[in-house]
Amino acid sequence: MFKKILLLWIIITSLISIVRWDYKEIVTTVLNNIQTTNANKTDLQKRQTFENYIPKIKSLTSIDQRVKDALITYLNAKIAELDETLKTTTYESNITNIDKALIEKSWLERHNTERNSLDLASYTISPELNNTAQNRANHLAELNDATHKRLSTDGYYNYESIKSRFSDLWVTFPKEQNGVANFSENLAYQYLSCKKDDCTTEVLAALKKCYAFFMSEKSYKWPHYRAVISPYFTQMGYGVSKVGTKIFIVTHYSVDLLQ
Repeated sequence: MFKKILLLWIIITSLISIVRWDYKEIVTTVLNNIQTTNANKTDLQKRQTFENYIPKIKSLTSIDQRVKDALITYLNAKIAELDETLKTTTYESNITNIDKALIEKSWLERHNTERNSLDLASYTISPELNNTAQNRANHLAELNDATHKRLSTDGYYNYESIKSRFSDLWVTFPKEQNGVANFSENLAYQYLSCKKDDCTTEVLAALKKCYAFFMSEKSYKWPHYRAVISPYFTQMGYGVSKVGTKIFIVTHYSVDLLQ
C-alpha cells in the first residue's frame, strides 16, 4: 500500500510544474489514501500507522518540502488526537458471559499461592495492566496467534518493542536498575467450548491449565515461571479473549508504575 501511495506522490509532484496545483490539494489527495489504509482499524492501530508513516515521509527526496511538512504536521496532530482518546480507553473482553471478578480473583490467588510459598510479597491487581493485557488479548484473538511480536521485524520477545506499546497506552515504567526488566508478558491459550449462559467455570478451567503450563517450568526457572515469582515485580493484570473455540490469556507483570 505504501508503494502505491509513494507512486501517487511521484506522479503528483511531476505534474506540479505543469498544472501548478496548490500543495494543499496534493496533501489532501495523499491523506485520503492514508486514511483508506486505516479503515476498520482500532485507534491504537491507527496511531501506529500514522507513527510509521512519519519516518517514511521524511526519507522521501522526490517530494516538495512543503508537502512533507504539511503531511507530518497533520500526522502528528492525528497522533495527539488519538492519544487523548487512548488515555481514557478501557478494553473489554469479547467473552461477556463470565464472572470477571471471580476469574480475576482466582488468577491472582494462583500466582500468590506460589509467591507466598517462597516468602515473596503478594501481587496486587493493577487496573492499568488489566487494560494493557486485555488490549493484547483482543489483538491476539484478531491474529489467532499467541505472539509477543509487536513488529514484523521483532524476534520472539523484543523487550523494547513491547515497552513502546505500553507507552502507547499511557503506561510508563521507571528507569531499569542494574539491567533488571521492569515488566514481563506471559501468553497462553487453551480451547474453550461453552454455549451456556454462564461460562465462568469453563474459563476458570482453561486458566488452570495455562497456570499449570507456567508451573511446568519451575524446575528450569524458565521465563513464564520467573514472571510468576519475580522478586522485583509488585503487580499484575490479565486479559482474556477468544476466537472460535480458542481462548487467549495474557498476563502482564511489572514494578510499580510511574504516575
